[in-house]
Amino acid sequence: MLYLFIIFVGAFLLFQVQPLIAKLILPLFGGGAAIWTACLLFFQAFLLLGYLYSHYLTKINSIKKQASIHGLLLLLSLFLLPIGLGAGGSDVLDLLGNGSISNGSISNGSIGNGSPMSGILLLLMISVGAPYFMLASTGPLVQRWLTYINVGKLPYKLYSLSNVGSLLALLSYPFIFEPLLTLEHQSDYWSIGYFIFVCAFLCFCLTMLKRQRFDSKNSTTNEVDSGEVGSGKFDVALWVFLSAVGVILLVSTTNAMTQNIPPVPFLWILPLCIYLLTFIISFHSPRWYVRWYWFVMFAISSFAAIFLFFIGSQFDIITQIVLYSFILLSACMICHGELARLKPSVDKLTLFYLNLSLGGFLGSAFVAFVAQKLFSQFFEFPMAIFCVYLLFSLCVLLENKRQVEYKEDKKTTAAESVKLRLLASSSFVSLLLLVSFFFYLNGLFSKNDVVTSRNFYGILSVKDVEINGEIQRRLIDGTTSHGTQSLMQGKEQVARSYYRHNTGVAIALEQLGSAGAVKAGFIGLGAGTLAVYGRNNDDYIFYELNPDVERFARSHFSYLAQSKANVDVVLGDARVTLTKELKHQGSRAYQLIVVDAFSGDSIPAHLLTKEAFALYWQHLEEDGVLAIHISNSHLDLTPLVRGLADMFEKQALYFKTLAEQRGGHNAEWVLVTNNKRLLDNAEVKRFASKWSSRSENKIVWTDNYSNLLSVLK
Repeated sequence: MLYLFIIFVGAFLLFQVQPLIAKLILPLFGGGAAIWTACLLFFQAFLLLGYLYSHYLTKINSIKKQASIHGLLLLLSLFLLPIGLGAGGSDVLDLLGNGSISNGSISNGSIGNGSPMSGILLLLMISVGAPYFMLASTGPLVQRWLTYINVGKLPYKLYSLSNVGSLLALLSYPFIFEPLLTLEHQSDYWSIGYFIFVCAFLCFCLTMLKRQRFDSKNSTTNEVDSGEVGSGKFDVALWVFLSAVGVILLVSTTNAMTQNIPPVPFLWILPLCIYLLTFIISFHSPRWYVRWYWFVMFAISSFAAIFLFFIGSQFDIITQIVLYSFILLSACMICHGELARLKPSVDKLTLFYLNLSLGGFLGSAFVAFVAQKLFSQFFEFPMAIFCVYLLFSLCVLLENKRQVEYKEDKKTTAAESVKLRLLASSSFVSLLLLVSFFFYLNGLFSKNDVVTSRNFYGILSVKDVEINGEIQRRLIDGTTSHGTQSLMQGKEQVARSYYRHNTGVAIALEQLGSAGAVKAGFIGLGAGTLAVYGRNNDDYIFYELNPDVERFARSHFSYLAQSKANVDVVLGDARVTLTKELKHQGSRAYQLIVVDAFSGDSIPAHLLTKEAFALYWQHLEEDGVLAIHISNSHLDLTPLVRGLADMFEKQALYFKTLAEQRGGHNAEWVLVTNNKRLLDNAEVKRFASKWSSRSENKIVWTDNYSNLLSVLK
């Protein structure tokens, strides 16, 4: 039937565009995991606007007017195709590049205080805003129109169907569309799909034009089941809060997953798929949400969640993904299962959906704005877990109150009331135990903190730890060390960790320095450890995206201050900055460029593409050296780096330096160059390692194509 096609295809397109657009803008704003949080905020905001539009459109007492207005807007939205940066986004990019957007100065794509949030939202609004708005309004609008023509019990089940379409869109993206199509082709195919959707919806509008007016008394169906309740103020509040907590769980779980894993579409999509799956289960049939079963599952997983929150980086990538997925599934089943039990009669259908979308927007806004200012860690994750317990208890107690008031069988009601009170009490006791467990673990894991900060780019902390009797200071990004300095007198200027003597980058700096002054560019500052290799007359320029990294490197480490080289730090995304420098100043003529811009163990993919390498070589001398840090817990980047080296007809040397002591780090570096003096040097050859067999399967990423699955260990 036509309305089924519209709902399914609309939901498919609605959720297919999310990873497509997010991936498209990643290189423009530093490639961080927080980009997805910003995108999700935009999508939730426009979903709310779409639902608000549907709610008030259906208030018009004429189906003819409703269909005419919506049909006209659909036609107008076609003029904004195809979607993507080409659909008006280039103007925003020019503004970003020139630093001319108001309400915050822009430096290399970052707006005010190092956060590009405003730029991302503006770019998304211009690039995909109108089509997304029309798609967002589809579900509640079509469902409400169907109640005018008596389709029985379909409306709320259609919400389950629309989520099936969304789920299929998300699942197909990383396994079909991303591996097989470039971003340009994905945009084209999506635009064609949207055109077909609009044509189908216009046909549906024509059928609705035949019903020029309706009687509000006959505008509801006979859909009444045991799960439906009223829509008093308390119910509406629960709709909003249950929806908000569900979204906070979604975003915070995604942040946790991508803290040490690259923020690629698959790891955005998986949590969102689980989130949608819980909606499908909960709204398809009330029998599928067995309250006591899901509560037990959630109670078990909640304690695992708190444990994982503190030591998640100790697990391999698969274990982390499985555990986080199970936690999200059980928690969202509670939130969405209770929402399904609280759904009203269909005459209040659009009001229900409007408040669900309001809760979703508030949840996204909380993570994007409030949590970042309120918490120095990702505390919104455990906070959301706590809120699930609280809201679950309130929902159970509300149902108990209504059963006591309205049921005539007092004996049965008394027995059910005991069960419900016992369930609510169990939830409250579990909450108290969980909060105590959290504060105990937080005390243990924060005792070594010197200072912590949180901004758009993540969580940064400085910790003093004792390793083999020596006090060391570490800069921790997420859960990964990005620089270590000894606090023992006389050892402060000894390079440690991934940058110690005999690592690939140290060898490159020492060998180049033996021939005279070195001019080097460093993509990624960390604690500034590499500055110790600087000598008189050397020029070291560090490019750093996160302003807090520079602040901590200068205030809590002495590498930069005590370096003999001329040291400068340039804030902003390195690739954007280097592009602007090339355009306005010409080549930097570096002898060495070091790529070490990790956030946790997460790599910024836009710095490891064919286009990025072409930019590096434009800034390097003819016999310059490109040093790439590839140490990673979850990814093997050797096939990628070798593939890119071959593409530019360069030689690649691999260095794997094993940890010298307990608590140390294995360091993996690749030097890409045609510098004969370096390649033929006996000491360089002595420390070079053999490539792994996997590195023979050389691959190349571009700005239009990258695939995380190709480099997973």
